[in-house]
Amino acid sequence: MIRFLLISFFVMTFNVQAYAFELLMFNNKYCIYCKKFLREVGSEYNISDLPLIIIEKDNEPEWFITAYVEKRIKPIRATPTFILWDEFEKYEVDRIVGYGGKDWFYYQLKEILAF
Repeated sequence: MIRFLLISFFVMTFNVQAYAFELLMFNNKYCIYCKKFLREVGSEYNISDLPLIIIEKDNEPEWFITAYVEKRIKPIRATPTFILWDEFEKYEVDRIVGYGGKDWFYYQLKEILAF
């Protein structure tokens, strides 16, 4: 918890590129858990220091393919997969695989932000 608070403090205090994290969500339009996440969390998600970027699994952007080839990101084996992405350093920090409900998601997110 202390790490989470310290990271949050530094992110809010020092608005520099070094703290440019994004939460990537790999979505599949046929995935019931993806739809549930978008309905329960996606519509109200509002963490300005960690923007949510939704990427369609069957239409991955070129930068993702390059990052995968260069081993800066692990393969996506299931949807939804949420990746804490360091936009400044261009690598995967951590991930959440699956969606077990709104409370579960925020608990998992808090855990990975406490690195």
